[in-house]
Amino acid sequence: MTSKSANRADLSVKTRLKQNNSDTGNMFAHLFFCGYRELLLRAAGSSLAALVVLVGIQPIGAQTTAVFFDYPGTSLNGVVSAQVIAPLQACRSLCTSRSGCVGFDHSSADNSCRLLAGVSSAGESRASTAATRNLIIGYRPPSNPPATPSAAQPKVSRAAPPNISGRKVSYRSIPGDPRPIGWVYINVCSGAPVEADSLRSSINGFVFESLRLIPGRIEQFDRSTTPQCALVPKAVGYASPGAEEWRIGAALEEMRPLLRPAGVGTRADGLLPMQGSDRYRIDIWLGHE
Repeated sequence: MTSKSANRADLSVKTRLKQNNSDTGNMFAHLFFCGYRELLLRAAGSSLAALVVLVGIQPIGAQTTAVFFDYPGTSLNGVVSAQVIAPLQACRSLCTSRSGCVGFDHSSADNSCRLLAGVSSAGESRASTAATRNLIIGYRPPSNPPATPSAAQPKVSRAAPPNISGRKVSYRSIPGDPRPIGWVYINVCSGAPVEADSLRSSINGFVFESLRLIPGRIEQFDRSTTPQCALVPKAVGYASPGAEEWRIGAALEEMRPLLRPAGVGTRADGLLPMQGSDRYRIDIWLGHE
């Protein structure tokens, strides 16, 4: 082989090696880019999935605003409809945007957010924060108790509560029950107290959260001489100075389902001086012709 032929052969080999090396490099670069792109897509997909889980699609009729009762240091028991990882405010927003969410709890330990379709009870938990649309029966009051209903209530006579001497009944204390005692007096304006007995039994058998309400003896009043008989039927709540006024408002709200069949409206008259040592009192006025 001549020197020129040898040089051409050597150059041809080097060219093929260089091309092979370039192709190999391009192949690795292509594989690296494809793998990196796939990784990015997967990461983006995961973020998008997480965003969809967090934001979600609002169902038809979903509530955009809601009032929650807050329970710090609390975890909920009930029907869990969803569980995601989200900060506290996002957890609250998720529940707010869903009409079927009645409450949520959030763990600060791992940002675990649980949405509940039903709440049966609650328990103490330092790392958890809970909130519900309704008061939790049998559990401590929320940090933001319901406001005293007044603005939307019908205007009625603000006459002083009647004398209740001799109308209290004996009752047994419940060990460990933190609820203050509140008295309920059913007053009948003219006529026989037929519905009053049934209403008294309903109140006596109902477990109120804000107060332990005890119905006293039913009393009849002459409509023509009793100013409180104006605009009956009605239920009026009172609290003595120094008492927690919100408890009366909450008790009246809880009592609404019992009063509704009798067409009784409710209102809280706020802090008024009352006779005796009572701190909380609700007067129910019924009218019978």
